[in-house]
Amino acid sequence: MRTAVQAGSLLLFSGLFALANFQLPDWLPVDIYLRLDPLLALAAMTAQRELVGRLLWSLLLVAVTLLVGRFFCGWVCPLGAVLDFLDPPLFRGRKRRTSTADAGLRRLRLAILVAIAAAAAAGLSLAYLMDPLALLTRVYTFVFTPLAVAAANLALDLLRPAASWLGWADLAYLSYPQPVYYMSVITALIFAGILALNRYAPRFWCRYLCPLGALLSLAAPLGRFKRRVTAECTACERCRATCPMGAIAEGAGPVSPAECVQCRSCAENCPEEAVRFPAFPGPSFAPSGAGEHVPLQLSRRTFLYSAGAGLGLATLTEQTPFSRLQGKQALIRPPGALPEGDFLRSCVRCGACMKSCPTNTLQPCLWEAGLAGLWSPKLEPRFAACDQHCNVCGRVCPSQAIRPLSLDEKTHAKIGTAVLRKEQCLVWAQDKLCLICDEICPYNAIVFRTIEGYRRPVVVASRCNGCGFCEERCPVRGDSAIVVVADGEIRLKDGSYLAEARRLNLELVPNPGDDQYILRESGLKADGRPEGYPPPPASPGAPTGKPKGFL
Repeated sequence: MRTAVQAGSLLLFSGLFALANFQLPDWLPVDIYLRLDPLLALAAMTAQRELVGRLLWSLLLVAVTLLVGRFFCGWVCPLGAVLDFLDPPLFRGRKRRTSTADAGLRRLRLAILVAIAAAAAAGLSLAYLMDPLALLTRVYTFVFTPLAVAAANLALDLLRPAASWLGWADLAYLSYPQPVYYMSVITALIFAGILALNRYAPRFWCRYLCPLGALLSLAAPLGRFKRRVTAECTACERCRATCPMGAIAEGAGPVSPAECVQCRSCAENCPEEAVRFPAFPGPSFAPSGAGEHVPLQLSRRTFLYSAGAGLGLATLTEQTPFSRLQGKQALIRPPGALPEGDFLRSCVRCGACMKSCPTNTLQPCLWEAGLAGLWSPKLEPRFAACDQHCNVCGRVCPSQAIRPLSLDEKTHAKIGTAVLRKEQCLVWAQDKLCLICDEICPYNAIVFRTIEGYRRPVVVASRCNGCGFCEERCPVRGDSAIVVVADGEIRLKDGSYLAEARRLNLELVPNPGDDQYILRESGLKADGRPEGYPPPPASPGAPTGKPKGFL
């Protein structure tokens, strides 16, 4: 039964992940697993020092754990299910440790939890690095999604000849945009490392490293369903051999509810049927021994070391050489992102916004925002523009680091301003006829004006919301001749973007109509006559060559 529940949970997690896209219905909480994660809630709300409405769902998981025990790790956790399902085909028949004399390693996850909590208290959110739900969501985003799309397009390529022959035009021309992410290889290596650790012990990650499991283990001893053993137990140790967490002591002895994940494997494999998990144990069960709580203590020294490590890391993020990059890179955050400090403290780096982005412009940061910005989302306008009819990134963000905005509010959530690099622009530097940025701009923020007798493109900052279509479509090879920078961005913790844009006298009107630019026979040179008049005839013997103002 547990295998079926795990499979169902993994399918639900995968299905919700797949539904996080442009067509996401408003009523569907596709980020429900992340909302239920108390570790992400603890880190984000402590670092931000305020309550986050969506993350209060995590209290439900804490309450059920207090009532039942540490069931989430054994029955619901999708990463635990992946480890259980891949363990037999990868490591079947290999000898691995089953001894419980590994308390030092077991304390490691508690030490990690203390370090995460201390860093959050100092204003640095680190839970995303090792939280299983955020980690698996990143793996789905950066590894599985590109592979799945590539496999689907390959299958379609194989079917195209048959589809064309049968006249199935829709199938013959169907293809899916291939998403690409900067840190796919790094993510794949991290996931492969987690799987490889199972070579040394089943569920190595869950036993020794998972900070979410450590947090739930603090509440698990209060649960009603604890392992109990009757007098019929013959100490055959079959239960101990089948326990995936290695939580049972030698001789089928005591087990800590903090280590037990309620998988019931011991009860299913007991030949004497002596193991039970009753809510109300009766006199037939052993009064002591196998059902008692065995505390897993964290020494004062280890606690202080862990807390010091978390506080030290929070301090170092502001002192390392990478911190000098903060604010000096042209980082464009998603529309609706909180002010930078609040954004970095709230973002759980799950990658859901990047997966759901229909244009694939959202990419993870490496060092661009310093160590504090690792894995956080940024826009890459040269790669792709921000779709002006999409607001899905804010709707799938579990921590509300990206505010959920209506399309009208999102239009006025100015994320930057386009800036022309005249030395690279074909019109400014080479006197060529190029209208691409003007034509592609959905806000008519790029216009041609007469400058020193020649028509030149300029950016009207009050009309530009930083969508990046101009940068994406610029025909200049390499770096674009027009780039979006963070100047003029609007990032609000609360309040209306529409009201703020009006206060700043911005004219962010999508599709305002044609700017009526007329290309004359004289090219880019302006003669000062009204629009529509033919150019004056060239005088005999007029000098030819480069126009004024060009080298």
